[in-house]
Amino acid sequence: MPEHPTSPFQPQAAQAAYQAVIFDWDGTLLDSTHHITGALIAACRDLDLREPSREEAGWVIGLSLQAALYRLVPELPAGQVERFVERYKFHFMQLQTDMHLFDGQAQLLRDLHARGVILGVATGKTRLGLDRSIELLGLDGIFQATRTADEARGKPDPDMLEQLLVELALPSEAALMVGDTTHDILMAHAAHVDSLAVSYGAHRASLLETANPTAQVATVTDMQAWVRARARGVREPQPTAADSNLS
Repeated sequence: MPEHPTSPFQPQAAQAAYQAVIFDWDGTLLDSTHHITGALIAACRDLDLREPSREEAGWVIGLSLQAALYRLVPELPAGQVERFVERYKFHFMQLQTDMHLFDGQAQLLRDLHARGVILGVATGKTRLGLDRSIELLGLDGIFQATRTADEARGKPDPDMLEQLLVELALPSEAALMVGDTTHDILMAHAAHVDSLAVSYGAHRASLLETANPTAQVATVTDMQAWVRARARGVREPQPTAADSNLS
């Protein structure tokens, strides 16, 4: 399938067979980028702070909320952090009434799960937020392991991925990280894990390229095809010596 035209695609990735696929959540599986940016901007408005642009607000997606605030509104007094978080959560819940995955993502996850591919999540969301999303979307039992920003050091620190690899008892080369921000890709680099950058989410293609992902794709459909072609489940038939001798 075609790669992004300017992707730093590495030839060895074409033959890679990953036992585990670790997904970012917002902007990669969940079509929520506009919810997050809108809620951040509205919270700034509520507190009479400078309103960031959509691009500025989008850059912090994937970070923990604390790290996002430090980057987005460094002038926010410590005494107003709790108020900002309250207003952000209020606006986010108002905007999230139509929470949904990108088209075809639920089917991709179920197909990979049925094939025995190990699935995980590494996200800047809280545990409560991720669990609520998984339940509302009917994805209970799909993911073997997940990590959130309140359980590990935030992206791009490799802590989330390293914890997941230990829990799943997998070497770094057996896993693929899929994400829509440079934070995801840099985290994967630090954990020595291959990465697939997707430019349909929070960060534009040119920004993702600066993080040097293993490969990059521009659409949800291309991501699904790329992952399907390279994920190898434990229940898939493996070629035998006899098979390799057939002409």
